Amino acid sequence: MHPDLELFLEDAFASVRQTAPEIGRVVLDPDYDVAPDNKDHGHLASELAQCLSEASVDTAALTTPQGQEIEIPGAYRLLRKYVRTITLHADPVDGEWVEVAPPGNWI
Repeated sequence: MHPDLELFLEDAFASVRQTAPEIGRVVLDPDYDVAPDNKDHGHLASELAQCLSEASVDTAALTTPQGQEIEIPGAYRLLRKYVRTITLHADPVDGEWVEVAPPGNWI
């Protein structure tokens, strides 16, 4: 597990703004086996924003406790490298819109 990965991803995704009003928050489950590479930092936010804007949102699934997991298409190479799953939720939380789940977190 790479201890710097969570901070690396939080910093990379801090600029991503809400893409749809029904999505209250986005929870990312990172691949903690991957070492952060600073050359990837600048492209991660744009890949996530594009992936989220293309996602089909199921409003009913968003309101469930487990939320709606969306697929990460193969076109988003960096996103797939660093993130195992992306889960959308209707309920917002205090803090950033994109939340990086800590290791061992059960959503």
